[in-house]
Amino acid sequence: MCIVAIIASKSLTQVFADEVEIIQSPGSTHIQKHKPKIFSYDGMLASFIKAGFNNAKVDTAIGQYPTESFGTIFGQFNTHYDFTEIISNESVNVLKIGLGVSAGGLFIDSTLRDGASFNGSGLSGGSGLNNNYFGGWNGYLGNLNDDGYPYKHNRNFVVQNAYVDLQTKYFNFKGGRYESSMDYHSGYTQGVNLDVHFGYGDKARNPDNEIKIWWFSSFGRAFAYSEWFLDFYAVKFANIDGKLVNLGIHAAGVDIKYGGLVDSNNYKKGSSLLVRPFLYFYAGLYEAPGLKLVYENQFGNGFGLKTTLQGFFLHIHPANQLNADKGAGKSRYNEYIDEYSGNLNFILQAFFHNHNARVGIYKNFGSGNAHFGTYGNPMGFDFWTASVYDIGASISDVINRNAITGYFSGGGSYNLKYGTLTWDILARLTRSPRSDEESVALYISHAFKNNIALGLKLEWFRDTTKAGYNPGATLPKTENLTVARTDDRSHAFITFDYKF
Repeated sequence: MCIVAIIASKSLTQVFADEVEIIQSPGSTHIQKHKPKIFSYDGMLASFIKAGFNNAKVDTAIGQYPTESFGTIFGQFNTHYDFTEIISNESVNVLKIGLGVSAGGLFIDSTLRDGASFNGSGLSGGSGLNNNYFGGWNGYLGNLNDDGYPYKHNRNFVVQNAYVDLQTKYFNFKGGRYESSMDYHSGYTQGVNLDVHFGYGDKARNPDNEIKIWWFSSFGRAFAYSEWFLDFYAVKFANIDGKLVNLGIHAAGVDIKYGGLVDSNNYKKGSSLLVRPFLYFYAGLYEAPGLKLVYENQFGNGFGLKTTLQGFFLHIHPANQLNADKGAGKSRYNEYIDEYSGNLNFILQAFFHNHNARVGIYKNFGSGNAHFGTYGNPMGFDFWTASVYDIGASISDVINRNAITGYFSGGGSYNLKYGTLTWDILARLTRSPRSDEESVALYISHAFKNNIALGLKLEWFRDTTKAGYNPGATLPKTENLTVARTDDRSHAFITFDYKF
């Protein structure tokens, strides 16, 4: 007589895991491991609400614009196909295929009733301006707005995952559509990551010792989240003989890792160093060589320090056939574009048990973020919190020409009876030729044990746009200010997430 027990997956995100069959018979007991099932899935249902506290009507004559409000409904479903153990090769660590879709829409849009009536724009009615966050699509190459009504092309469905992930002892490859892990490319990418890696030195004492030579190419970017939802589009594109083409954003670099962190009595212990020289480029538009340094030291008693220093030089090509309207000497984000510029990002973080504190400085030398950095800048905080009417979809002047930002944050997390409570507070001061910004934000979230999470952010935000600049820079029929004006950009974020 046999007694069979099946031990199932411990994770809801790994629905089908390894099955273990325990067979007991007279005089013997043995365990036989079955091959895991290939298929697994996960997904989420979510909602995001931004509530702006400034409800003034649009008045282009004095540069007056409200702080927008919007609300979304979002869903995502991902499937995973794991062939790792089927091929049974010691050199192959991972072989997976991922397919996933997302859908959603706006159920609140304050820009539909903001008092403006610009013909041929979102302000003429239709879907308003908040589809800059959710659903807006002007074509893969950004050319559908030629008909004067780009907002009628909204997309509320996207295939965000369609990739192959191969990780081996000597090299890794990931290609297709997948969520990006690159410093300077956030969201989902349509492209490829490739690297060759090998260990060196005393791996017993320094388990992280590794050199990785990597390449990254992206031919599109998308968002599939409850706050941001945009189908794949070309971040940059070129005009060659009157035809728009996407030449792709490319990067190459080397990661040199030394040291390693290990667990010691439930605390991390040890030190690690990352040195990453890199080069990003878009043919005919820019080159951005740079360097990233990260040093972390954990003392084994719940205390630790982590320092990040990174920066790049940026060369923007003068206007030419490829980018006649984007080159050096032109304007972007309501500012002049320098041919040569740079950027520096410094973060110092301290850990003490389940708390942390962080200080940071972010500095542009010239127009360092004119065409690089804004679509994935690892500065350590959310800089898309201003106004949808301004220089971009709520982008702050943190990224503008000659801007300098200092900030401090601190927070912690607590394991409670019904889940995990997390909080964080961030204070920021930004100074730039275009505007001065001050903000203080409080973040609170609670992840319940039933996979439901609730979040709240309250941010006080004051934005002073200076004379000679336009607080409605992306909108038609607007003018630069003759005197400076200060606007309240304070707002709240409310989030709901259910993962399965």
